[in-house]
Amino acid sequence: LSEDIFAGMDFTLRGEGRHIQHSEYFHVSKGRDLGFNTVLLFFSKLSAGTGEQLLTRQMARLGERLSLPQFLTLYYAHGGFYLTQFLLSLCVPALVFIWLVVLLDAAEADFPAMDPRFAQTKQSGASVMAQ
Repeated sequence: LSEDIFAGMDFTLRGEGRHIQHSEYFHVSKGRDLGFNTVLLFFSKLSAGTGEQLLTRQMARLGERLSLPQFLTLYYAHGGFYLTQFLLSLCVPALVFIWLVVLLDAAEADFPAMDPRFAQTKQSGASVMAQ
């Protein structure tokens, strides 16, 4: 799989205006094992290949030569996808931690708008303003 991506990067760098034609074919064959471990192994192979691609000179050259929309597409389709997934996996526990801190801090005691007497004084202030 990584060899195909390296071939595409080399073609883009040396293509001189040529284009790659992509054709889709349906291939019907035997079923494959789609257990959790099999899928996990496949995705770990993909992510390891992407990590190796990010360290190459071809990726640095593509970053220098591609326009901004093409570069952002390349980034999001390769290493940016895994970086985004990593940051999302960090944000969920951080958000839960922040919620926990807010709940344990008893913010209602420190926030005057949560006091029932505040609503009454606000209403009386509005009636005074109306008069």
